[in-house]
Amino acid sequence: MVRCGLRKVLLPARTILGALVFSFGLGGVGEEALGQAATADGLRVFIDCGRGCDFDFLRREIVFVDYVRDRQDAEVHVLVTDQGSGAGRQFTLDFIGLGDFSGRDVRYFYSESRTNTDDETRRGIAQVLRVGFLHYIIETPLAQQIEIAAVRGRDGLDQVMSQPDDDPWDFWVFRVRANARASGEASRRDRRVEGSASANRTTEDWILRAEVDGEYRDRVTELSTGAFVDVRRSYELEGQVVKSLGEHWGASIRGDTSGSTYLNQDQRIRLLHGIEYNIFPYSESSRRSLTIAYEVGVESFDYASETIFGKTEETLATHEIDGTFDVEQPWGDSRVRVRYNAYLGDFGKYRTSFFGDLSFRIVRGFSVFVSGSSSLIRDQLYLTKRDLTDEEILIERRQLATDSRYRVSFGVSYTFGSIFNNVVNPRF
Repeated sequence: MVRCGLRKVLLPARTILGALVFSFGLGGVGEEALGQAATADGLRVFIDCGRGCDFDFLRREIVFVDYVRDRQDAEVHVLVTDQGSGAGRQFTLDFIGLGDFSGRDVRYFYSESRTNTDDETRRGIAQVLRVGFLHYIIETPLAQQIEIAAVRGRDGLDQVMSQPDDDPWDFWVFRVRANARASGEASRRDRRVEGSASANRTTEDWILRAEVDGEYRDRVTELSTGAFVDVRRSYELEGQVVKSLGEHWGASIRGDTSGSTYLNQDQRIRLLHGIEYNIFPYSESSRRSLTIAYEVGVESFDYASETIFGKTEETLATHEIDGTFDVEQPWGDSRVRVRYNAYLGDFGKYRTSFFGDLSFRIVRGFSVFVSGSSSLIRDQLYLTKRDLTDEEILIERRQLATDSRYRVSFGVSYTFGSIFNNVVNPRF
């Protein structure tokens, strides 16, 4: 069975629900039959989940509630957020009571392992939803049709909440990935090989992570002047150690070495020490966080060809300031990030970046989506001195000189009609 990390905040029957899984029935009546009755006066729920939720699956598996398209039509708003953990992702499910259930809010967690299949993840989330809905259904006529059943395994009761006390891997999680692909036609050929490996260990006090990535790509295009060959290579090896310093502080040391033909770098080595402060407690990070981080260190460059500054190698002191605000609420979600980094020996060489993303539900069925980024660039030390050919410029084979970058997007969404969203029909 799928083991889900069910941790409860407000429900008094915490101990019982941790060991029991409920099934619906009345004299043998199953969940499907109960779902037919639920359409008359069933609990109306709005599930607000950005990723990780298979809505068709949930509507098939949990048929004793009514799914609605808009929060204003719901009695329970389920806000699902997630964040990375040492072994995968942790989903936070906030059940927010509306209308007659106003103030009846509960919270559960589901911990996904990196080894989980998509089916195991969606079944784990579905089980947490069932338990959360029980908190409200107990106040409705459907409560008379609920049966509580213990789930038994070979060793008796399976503790749904339990996690293994003795981890033979000591919280280390490893991942290896490789990919190769090729495509072509009469006048062109494209081949690419890429791979990565990572190791992570996450506890309440420490985060240890290491990763290596590499990519090789070659493209051959037949032009009127002959064959044009584009070869690109890149690699990166990085590691980081993070120490927790209470509910608001964290300290880090990280280093990496990398190379890229696109950035005219045979090798780049960097070592940074940093400190971070979160205005909100880290325990609230799935819903809101406002962090300010400062890192200082040294960077060393070995360039593939002489740069516009006449350098083939150099070592510079550097520092970076980063401010990030994240919020996920029933009205929508937003992320704003501002970053400034500069070389300490020459403050005229710096970069300032801004990123913002907002999804906002204005009124019933009407939402707006806005995102944008902008950078002021004064730190392209690696630009090659030699003149680039028109072909290299056209295919962006090398980084080009620029003093700024920007991106902006805007969208709206309006949905109207029936408030219900229960039926699944996958034909065609």
